[in-house]
Amino acid sequence: MRRLWRRLVSHSMVARLLVAQMFVLCLLWLLALVYVVHDATRDKVTLELESISDAIIVVAENELAQPAKMQESIRKVEVALREMAGVDINAFPGPSFIVENGEGILYRSVEVPEGARAGPLGELPVFESGGTSWRTRTVQSPRSDVRVTSIMPADGVNIFLRLASRGTLLLPLLISFPFLVLPAWLSIRLAQGPWTRAMADLATRGPQDLRPLPVEGRPRELVAMFSRINALLARVSDSAQRERAFIADAAHELRTPLAAMRVNVEALQRQASDPRQQQLLDGIVSGNVRATRLVSQLLRLMRSDATSGEQDENICFDALVQERMAALAGIADTKGVELELSGDDGLYLSGRKEGLVSLVDNLLDNAIKYSPEQGKVLADVRRSDGCAVLRISDQGPGIAPELRERVFDRFFRDPRQAQSHSGSGLGLAIALAVARQHGGSIALDAAGSMGLCVTVRLPLKA
Repeated sequence: MRRLWRRLVSHSMVARLLVAQMFVLCLLWLLALVYVVHDATRDKVTLELESISDAIIVVAENELAQPAKMQESIRKVEVALREMAGVDINAFPGPSFIVENGEGILYRSVEVPEGARAGPLGELPVFESGGTSWRTRTVQSPRSDVRVTSIMPADGVNIFLRLASRGTLLLPLLISFPFLVLPAWLSIRLAQGPWTRAMADLATRGPQDLRPLPVEGRPRELVAMFSRINALLARVSDSAQRERAFIADAAHELRTPLAAMRVNVEALQRQASDPRQQQLLDGIVSGNVRATRLVSQLLRLMRSDATSGEQDENICFDALVQERMAALAGIADTKGVELELSGDDGLYLSGRKEGLVSLVDNLLDNAIKYSPEQGKVLADVRRSDGCAVLRISDQGPGIAPELRERVFDRFFRDPRQAQSHSGSGLGLAIALAVARQHGGSIALDAAGSMGLCVTVRLPLKA
């Protein structure tokens, strides 16, 4: 039962609200019925109506000479009373009657409980029979010795159990349930409209969008929640801003001592004559180059994360790629790697040039670094479906399919290549951040039988 409840209700607020509404409806129905039954046991109107007793007395006096006809007439009066009350004559024990005179009992209802008898005139005594309480009232005819004793149940629990056992309690509720569920569901869905719109607003935001959520025009219940979310977003934004400022400041401050250290080490290299010293100094220079690269990439990462950077400008993307390939041609030549560019012309983007330069540089630098000597790096820029598509392919070892998502994480490096190539694990993270800022995407795939193909899609300017 618990599993069924969890599967149907626990994971849906609509289902929970619907079940709660139905539960409250059933509870109110039950309380109303209990009140009606309880009130019926205290209501003495039927017993106190003189007209009912007078009618039976008149029938008994007029048909006294014909007992069978008299009993038939009184029975019909009794049946009519029960039909007016809306109860089944065979299911509900009352009202019942005993008609008698000085000679004995003239009429006795079939449902009259054992032990019922006439009481003092005008009073409403209660007696017990078969575990049920009964109330009686006796009326004497002013014209004869005919007396009528009216009997009705006074035990509310007994009446309630009889109603439940005959379906009088549950049947109307079961019949009306299908007609109540749909309006209840519809009302819940309509009431959830502001919540649904608020969730749609949140779904359109990117990971860097920490602007406060608008609270004007929202229902009071959502205003309280949005106020707390806005306070959390403000704290997260402040924390992220402090983190970026700290990393940018630290990286900027490190650039000067790293540059000074390299100048000093290179001066020592020119003076060192011992091969062992020369080897140690070469190691220091290599570490300095790696540290300088890491600092530069940290600065680029902070700039790519910034959401309030430069204004967008009109940029010819194919010309930018050609310019960056020319700038990196010297690095490629030292390794014997050939750079080749192909594609379409006149691909204009709306964006920030510094970020796009960082994107292209990181992708080309990775392709050159992981390509073998005398290898080739191909860059292709095309127009496709309203986007500028840049594909950079190399002939390196590639990246395993299961790692192609993880390599975009900051400081993550392919374990197979971490030892053979220096790097910080920030290049692809920077490229992805820039692409997302410009509304684009990056995907990795194999470049033929070996190597890696990086595909960047950036929306063209409308």
